[in-house]
Amino acid sequence: MSTYPSFETVGRMLHHWADTHPDRMSLAEAGRARSGRPVYCVELTDPACPAEDKEHALITALHSGVERSGTTTVCAIIEWLLSDAPDARETLRKQHIACIPVAHPDGYVDGNHGSVYGGWTLDGPADPEGCPEALAVKSVMDRLQPELLADVHGMSMAFNGYDMLENSANSYSNLALRCFHPEVVQAMDDAALEKGYPSDRQESDAERLFWGPALDVCKERLWVGRPNIYAAIYAYYHYHTMLSTSEVGWERSGLVRHKCLLQVGNDRWPGEFHAGYPNRVVRSNHYHMITPYGQTATARRESRVELWGKQERLAFGMVDPPITGKTLAVCATSPTALGSNTDPTVSEFTEALRRRPDVNVTYLAGLLNDWPAGQNRDVPYIYCAGKAAQDTTIEHGLSIRLRVFSGHADIDDVRLNGHPLKQSETDGYMTWSDRSITYVQINIPPAASRNNDLFIASCEYTHTAQRKHWDTWRQFTG
Repeated sequence: MSTYPSFETVGRMLHHWADTHPDRMSLAEAGRARSGRPVYCVELTDPACPAEDKEHALITALHSGVERSGTTTVCAIIEWLLSDAPDARETLRKQHIACIPVAHPDGYVDGNHGSVYGGWTLDGPADPEGCPEALAVKSVMDRLQPELLADVHGMSMAFNGYDMLENSANSYSNLALRCFHPEVVQAMDDAALEKGYPSDRQESDAERLFWGPALDVCKERLWVGRPNIYAAIYAYYHYHTMLSTSEVGWERSGLVRHKCLLQVGNDRWPGEFHAGYPNRVVRSNHYHMITPYGQTATARRESRVELWGKQERLAFGMVDPPITGKTLAVCATSPTALGSNTDPTVSEFTEALRRRPDVNVTYLAGLLNDWPAGQNRDVPYIYCAGKAAQDTTIEHGLSIRLRVFSGHADIDDVRLNGHPLKQSETDGYMTWSDRSITYVQINIPPAASRNNDLFIASCEYTHTAQRKHWDTWRQFTG
C-alpha cells in the first residue's frame, strides 16, 4: 500500500475540489514540467468580497519533488480553506491565496529534488530551459506580487514510520531565508505545540551565532545556514514579500502552523494601521520609516513594489541627535534636493531650503533652531541613509512614518515641508499608538509624489509621561 498519493491522485483530487467548489476555487496550469506533467496552481478566494481589499498569499511545496509531505500539507491547507470553518471563510474574504502543491512534478514521481527551489538568481531561474517548473513558479510570483510566500518542506514519505523534526518559517540551509518577524515564528510554534507538535528552534536550540564573512575563521562554531539566492529570495528582492519556509512531517502540524500564519494576514499587526501582512516598511533609518501609500491592499501593493524597487535611489534621513518633543525626517528623490552636501549640518540644510519656494523655511528654521549637538558630531546634522543618485519619480505615492518612542505623547503639530497637515488617510497624517510607541504617518498622494523631489516630515509633541535617569550616583558627588 502506498504511503503517499501519486501525482495522478493529487491531480484528480484537485480537479474534484475545483468542480465541487467553483465559488471558491479555480484550478489552472502555471506551466509544465520537462516531461509534460502539469504544474498545478490552485487559487482560492471569496469572489463576493472586493478584490482590491485582499492580501495576496502564495503557498508552495518547492521541494516536492522528493519532500512529499510538503505536497500533502499544502493539500490539507486547501481542504481546510474549502471548508465552512469560520476562520477559513474569514481568510477567503480577506485574502486571495494561490497554492502550488507540486512544484516539481517529475521529482515527485522520480523521488528527487531538482532545481525549482535553489537554482535561482535575483533575475529568476538560473536555467529556465532546463527547469521550466521554476519559470512556472516565477510567473505566479510575478502575477501576484504576494505579501506572503509560505513554502512547505518535509520528508519523502517513502515508508511507514518515517519521522522528522519540524519547525516554523525559517530555512535551515539558507541563513537569509527567514521570516523577518520572529513573533510570527513563535506564534506558529505555539499553535503547533498547543496541538501536541513540538518544534526545533534551529540556532536557538543549537545555541549558535549566525555566520558572516568576517567570522568564517570560526565557521565550525556557527549556525550551519549560509546566505543563498533561492526561489523565495526572488520574491523578497522584487516585491518585499514576507517569507516563511517550514519543515513539516505531519499534515495536521503543518495545517495548524499555517492557519496561524494566514491569520496574520487577516488581523492588524502590532504597529500597523491597516490589517494585513506586516511587509510594509520599505526603508528605515532605525527611527522612522518609508511605507506604502494607499487605502486598499491593491493600492498599498502597487506603492510597496514601486518604493521597494526604487529604494536605492532614495535618500532618507533624520536629524541627529534625536531629542524629546520634536522630530524630523526627510526623503529626497533627486541628487539636488538636499543641496550639495551629504549628511548636511542643520544650518547647511536650512540654508539649502531657502532656494525652494515649496518649503516653509521660516517654520523649519525655527523648529531646528537651538537643536543641540549629540555624540556623533559636534553639531546637529541630517543623517541620511542612502543617496538619491538620480532623479526618481514616485508614481504611486508614499508615506513617511515617524515614530515617537513613547505611548504617552500628545501630537501638537504635524507638517510636510513646513506646511501644516490635517488628519487624513489620503492627504494628511494619521496617528495611533502600539507597542508603547506613538506613530505619526504622513500620507503623500500620487499627485504630490510625482511632482516633488523633497519630502520633509516634522512633528512636535508633548510627553505625558515623565522619564528619569538612574541617579544614585548623585549621592557620591563631592
